[in-house]
Formats: sequence, C-alpha cells, structure tokens
Amino acid sequence: MLKLKSEVWTNPNGRRFVVVPEDDFARLAELLEDRGLSRILKEAKRADPGGPGIPFAEVKRQLAAQRRGHSSPRR
Repeated sequence: MLKLKSEVWTNPNGRRFVVVPEDDFARLAELLEDRGLSRILKEAKRADPGGPGIPFAEVKRQLAAQRRGHSSPRR
C-alpha cells in the first residue's frame, strides 16, 4: 500500500484540496499510468484473443527505427 504524506487544505471559498509532496505525486502518477496501460493491454487482448503476437525484440526494433527517423534533421 502506498503511504502518502497528504494534507487537506481549504481555500477561503470553502473548496477543499489534497496537497501531497512532489515525490508522492510522482509515485501516484506512475501507478496511475501503469494501471491505465494494464487496462489498455487487457482490452486489446480481449478484442483480439486469437491474434498473432509480435515478439518484444521486434517491437524494440520498430521503436528504435521510428526514433532514428524522427531524430534526423528535416530538409
């Protein structure tokens, strides 16, 4: 379980805010992103249960090729 050092602040209008240290916020953001990516992967697997997979090495090769293509100077 993630332990946070949070505080609840109330502004003059009565609106409440939860304030967390930056390190805790970064951990929360990472957990939320991981959870979202996990959900996307599960939905993709459910939508195409029998589809062929792509080996991780191939995915890495394709991503590296895309990065090389984007990092080259434009003419």
